[in-house]
Amino acid sequence: MTEASDLYRRVETECPAFQARVTARALTRYYNACFRPLGITAEQFSLLVGIGGSHEPTLAELAARAGVDATTLSRSVKSLEQRNLVRNHGGRGRAGKRLVLTGAGRRLVDESMAIWERARIRLAEALGEEASRVAGSVMSRLASAAQAAASAVSDSSDT
Repeated sequence: MTEASDLYRRVETECPAFQARVTARALTRYYNACFRPLGITAEQFSLLVGIGGSHEPTLAELAARAGVDATTLSRSVKSLEQRNLVRNHGGRGRAGKRLVLTGAGRRLVDESMAIWERARIRLAEALGEEASRVAGSVMSRLASAAQAAASAVSDSSDT
């Protein structure tokens, strides 16, 4: 083994960001396969739930909650609007337009919830109920720690 390959393997085994990306991709593939019969992706499901579970959120609010860029999210929302699953009204721009599910969007969310629940249960059974709960807790704590660390890095680069 070379020194470089040892370093690469260390990143694979010790880097939470690397591991999170690998895990996120695997979970996305799994949920995409589950939602395929409905013609939606895991990302679209999350967006529909985010819109339906809030009182007319703005694009900026959805992006902030999901921790994604509003520009990227706006493309995904446009796709849902073109399929008549979501509509917007009110103000202008990402911070002004309010998003709501259409009747078709609400029906699709209702139908997709049963698929999501079966998929969640199947995954929890494969991982184990306790490990599944611990994983959720650890991911939440890791996200908080990363946000705090990012703030500290940002603060130190400002000085």
